[in-house]
Formats: sequence, structure tokens, C-alpha cells
Amino acid sequence: MAMETFDVTARKAHQWTMVALVVAGFLLGEPKGAVPLALAGAVMLAGRFWWPADLVRQLTWRVLEPGGILRRRERVEDHETRRVARIIGGAAWLAAAGLLLLGATLAAWAIALLIALMVALDAAFDFCALCFVAGRLDRRGWTGS
Repeated sequence: MAMETFDVTARKAHQWTMVALVVAGFLLGEPKGAVPLALAGAVMLAGRFWWPADLVRQLTWRVLEPGGILRRRERVEDHETRRVARIIGGAAWLAAAGLLLLGATLAAWAIALLIALMVALDAAFDFCALCFVAGRLDRRGWTGS
């Protein structure tokens, strides 16, 4: 059985852009920081269900890779778990943006920066925290697979 490959270049460009948006939000402070935080969450969430909404991947596929700015790299990876991670991360960043607007600054940034750290770990070292946890649970027989 052939394993499906995915363009990790587009994934990594997307991830680093999302982390940059969260950092920009943090630097802007509240309430303005909620805007880039919500944008990161919306791109993560909407882009998971409708590919054209993932503006960074679109830019990568349509401009950066064809223009030779980034080189496309295909790799076999656990894409399903990363898709779930996108939903969780996008929802968490949207929730954090809402908390920021409500004045719950500490909770908002704790959530936002934790997710940003996990995304940065995946972008830099291909360490998917959710994939790790799911794998550990699967080995213990705690998942349905």
C-alpha cells in the first residue's frame, strides 16, 4: 500500500506565518492584539475545511514554489492528526482573541502562546504534539484505531 505524501513546505510556511501573527498580536497588546490572533485562528480553522481560505498555503503553492522562492518538499506524514490539530489550534486562537477582548488577558495569552509553541515545534522540528499524544494513547490501546 502506497503512503500518501504531502507538501511540507506549504505546511511549514503556514505554521510560521500563524506563529508570526500570534507574536504580532502579543506585541500589539490588548485589545488590538486580538485582530492578528483572530486572523490566525480563522485561517487555521477555515483553511482546514476550505483550502482556498488558507491564504498562506495558496501563496506558497501559487507564487513562492512556482517562482523558485521556496522548494516544494513532499513527505509521508500523519496528516489526519495534523488536521485535527488545526481545528483545535484555530478554535483555541479564536477563543483567545475573544478572551482578550473580554479583558481576560492572562488566560488569552496563556492559551495563544501554548498553541503557538506547539505550532513552532512542529514547524521547526516536525514534532506534532497531538500526533505524539495520539500515538502514545494508541500504543496503550486507549484509542479506537
